[in-house]
Amino acid sequence: MTFKDKWRFVQQNMKKNKVRVFMTILAAAMGSCFLIVLASVGFGLHDSLIKDELESRAVTKIDIYGTDNEEQLGFTAENITELKQIENVDAVRQIQSLGETNFHLDGYTNEMPSAIAVDFENEKQAGIELGSGRLPEKEDEIVVSSDFAAFLGKDGVEEKDKFAEDGTIKPEYLYEEEVLNKEIELEASTLPEDGSEPRTATEKVQIVGIEAAPANEYIYTNSVKTTPELKRTLDEALDVTDSYTEQGDPLYDQVEVYASNAEAVEPILNSLDEKGYLAYSNLEELKNINILFNVAKAGLIIVGTIAVLIASIGIYNTMTMAVTERAPDIGIMKAIGANPKTIKQIFLMESTFIGLAGALIGTAVAYLISFLVNAGVPVILEQIFEEEIPATLQLSSIPFLLAAISITICLVVTILSGSRPAKQATNVDVLRALRREI
Repeated sequence: MTFKDKWRFVQQNMKKNKVRVFMTILAAAMGSCFLIVLASVGFGLHDSLIKDELESRAVTKIDIYGTDNEEQLGFTAENITELKQIENVDAVRQIQSLGETNFHLDGYTNEMPSAIAVDFENEKQAGIELGSGRLPEKEDEIVVSSDFAAFLGKDGVEEKDKFAEDGTIKPEYLYEEEVLNKEIELEASTLPEDGSEPRTATEKVQIVGIEAAPANEYIYTNSVKTTPELKRTLDEALDVTDSYTEQGDPLYDQVEVYASNAEAVEPILNSLDEKGYLAYSNLEELKNINILFNVAKAGLIIVGTIAVLIASIGIYNTMTMAVTERAPDIGIMKAIGANPKTIKQIFLMESTFIGLAGALIGTAVAYLISFLVNAGVPVILEQIFEEEIPATLQLSSIPFLLAAISITICLVVTILSGSRPAKQATNVDVLRALRREI
């Protein structure tokens, strides 16, 4: 008996019981669909919260927050040179804080943003992205964050009137014009440790660049980056000396090391530890979170598999009834010399077809549900909570691996469900079957 003959026999049998076969396929499809949709939530949230971070430049960043030399305050040029010589270090970013600063523009003030002095060549290597403008080329030029203008509030307005309940400046008190290429007054101040009067210095600077907005729209950044030369000018005006060594070289408040790739982070951390640096990388934390998500996804797949197992009961019943109903046909086949192995294969083919059809239909429906969830649920949540949902948030994701796992589980379960009825078919007594006593 060829494969084509067996398949024709299976088709004829299923046509006799269309409704029952359809309902069994439907049950398998629902189980498969439930498995995929349930697990897709874990995959979607994983993609939203972890994948972007793992693929971003931040994952290769290592923060150096000190050395084992407790007497050393800050990082010297020798430290920077040593860090650059570590294998697989792509860039070293040294930072000097400007301290307390305010920025004034046409009667509006941005109070105390995070103002730092950086080497913009290192910023390029570290992957700085501009939304508009260019990087500074002169001492009196600065780059501001994308939200800098959102913190420029009108002067002379009481705070209780100026700020909304969420802490943001009310629209009527915001600076409305474009800040790019505007000249703005930088006011730096310091409070001397000897208790003398606070000192203030001002410089006119030009905003020549605006950084690109962060990928996560709910993150607000209020920062300013300027040149080391301007930092030195302000320090001289304020008579600040603790930002420099006795030789007059700059002391850096913070240093960041960028690895060439994520795999190089751990060896660099080991090298830093050997050299006496205190360092931290987000990668370890992200790895732990990644493990938790993988465990959660495995748990969701197991829960979904239970639904497939429930659906397998229907397949078992269908195949058992098929054996009973087709006992005379089985008897005739055995009477004319059909091999029991062939009879078993026919019933296994039928259960396999039911499982495969259910898995494919369930997968297709799961993809449709996933699309609708990602498109519709954020809109509903925005209407309910009246807050904008981040565009990067993905509630459901179905990678090919998940679909393959679901189809495999569904196939294995349905084949196992049909194996016992198939074996029963081979044990049908020929005489009883022909006398229709079964």
